Formats: sequence, C-alpha cells, structure tokens
Amino acid sequence: MDKAAIRKAYAARRNALSGAELQEMSIRMTDRFGMIQLEGIHAALSYSPIGHRNEFDVRGCEKILAGAGILIAHPRIIADSNFMEAVVVDGDTRFSSNGFAIREPLSGRILTPESFGMVLTPLLAFDTRGYRVGYGKGFYDRWLAQCRPGTIKVGFSFFEPLDTIGDINEFDVPLNLCITPMRVYEF
Repeated sequence: MDKAAIRKAYAARRNALSGAELQEMSIRMTDRFGMIQLEGIHAALSYSPIGHRNEFDVRGCEKILAGAGILIAHPRIIADSNFMEAVVVDGDTRFSSNGFAIREPLSGRILTPESFGMVLTPLLAFDTRGYRVGYGKGFYDRWLAQCRPGTIKVGFSFFEPLDTIGDINEFDVPLNLCITPMRVYEF
C-alpha cells in the first residue's frame, strides 16, 4: 500500500476505536514507554495530541520525562513555511490551535533540532523497517533530518506494523522505536 491508502485506512481504524479501548491501549503504551532507558537525554520533543483524531495521548510519557529531569518542548509551525520549530513548554505555557487544529505553544524558548536526545513522533501507521506514515505534510521528516545522530525517534501506534510502506523516499526518516499496546519495536 502507498502512504495515501495507508493514511485513509489507518485513520478510519483509529477513529473506530472506542474510548475504553483507547484508554486501555494508552495505559499499556505509556507503561512500555516508562521502561525505555532515558540516560543521557536532556531534552525531548513531544507534541499535543489531536483528540478528534484519536491520537495517542503523550501526556503520560511527558510526566515520565519530566520526572527524569528532561526538558520538554512542543512543535510550532513557522508561519508561511513548511517547517516547524521546537518551543520549551512547562505548566505555565499557553497554547493556541493552528490552522491544522493542533495546539501549539504561543511563546517560549526555542531549541534547535540538535538539542534533542529524543523526539516523540505522531503517526498513523508504521512498517517493520521503522518508517512511518503521518498526515502527509512532511513537517516531522524535515525536522528529524536536522537532528543529531543518535537522537532517539519514538513513535506510538495502536496497531502492529505493516510489512512495508510502498512509497518510501529519500526524505523519509525512520524511527528508532515504535511503541504499541503489545510491544516495543526497535529498528
């Protein structure tokens, strides 16, 4: 399957999950995230989950990161561009929704991609090689390409991997880990 077909099929599968299913799977995924080695990570990029799209709620993972003393940032789309920046967030950060209905920090210290030891990456599906299908705008792949070698890229999926994504290209950046309710995949 190509990305467009995967995007459509997996968005439908995820939207069909009940609230109870989402909650149970999210708890298991957060527990699995809590077993990941965090030594040497000083900053992590997270994201604001899109509730109406039944995205995995990373807030439990953010609590684990904060408990380990790791600085957390969220992406913000740079106006009139195809790029995003990482803005440090805390309990006092104010957010607003952008044109894609994604909550972004209004202000805060901006960190470069090279600053991060871990990136929590939203996705719709992934394959056995660690490639992901997002929403098709390429923001994350452009940003991940700028990260330093060794940055741990983590995805979260309610479903097991596809064998392969048919139209991977040279701009696609694979994950290092993908967490599902059943296990953690390493690539």
